[in-house]
Amino acid sequence: MKKLTIMFVSTMVLSFTMSSFSKVDAIEVTVVGKWKYYQEGKKVNKAELLFSYEHEERCGKDYVEFFEDGKVNDVFYYGTDNCEVSVDSGTWEKEENSIIIDFPYAGKEKAEILLLDTTTLKMKAEVEGKEIIYIYKKMK
Repeated sequence: MKKLTIMFVSTMVLSFTMSSFSKVDAIEVTVVGKWKYYQEGKKVNKAELLFSYEHEERCGKDYVEFFEDGKVNDVFYYGTDNCEVSVDSGTWEKEENSIIIDFPYAGKEKAEILLLDTTTLKMKAEVEGKEIIYIYKKMK
């Protein structure tokens, strides 16, 4: 009888635990939002060689912003005495595990998403025949 009681209690606890897990909402991760340039680099002998992205010290952090409506802005700050901003606008779309960005001056470029979570976007793209890795950090 004691074994039967222990098995019944164990089954009830397991059922309660499993039903609690099913009620947890999954966090939807999306590229929509502002992402500051963080690192860039390439693979060398199967290892990643990454360097910190160089922002203009006093001007601000360069970033890319993806909008829900399929638009994208690439924002760069420049100048030493008089900080100025340059905004390139285009469109983007997600295709499976890739992002396709179309800027009028550069045409379409496709980047494979290597990592996308709530804080980091890591992509790999081919630029002028070379594979480049870009890492962005989510801006608040």
